Amino acid sequence: MNKNITLNKRDGTTEEMTQETFSRWACLVEGIQAVDQKLVESNISDKDIKWVKPLAFEKYIQERFHSMLRDVEVEHELGNI
Repeated sequence: MNKNITLNKRDGTTEEMTQETFSRWACLVEGIQAVDQKLVESNISDKDIKWVKPLAFEKYIQERFHSMLRDVEVEHELGNI
């Protein structure tokens, strides 16, 4: 099976990336969603950027990458990605 993931963009073009690259992006999105949820729960304005901690996101991606990669591999094999 092809190890690359092809994404169809809204403008009609496609973007191809490896499962590893896709997994890293998925980790970043997941991390941002977790922070967003916490900000909403804490009633912190989205204009306040004091929470931005790039190193924390980098650490999260490093720690989550291997399990996310396995999730992506399985979902890709099932045809869900």
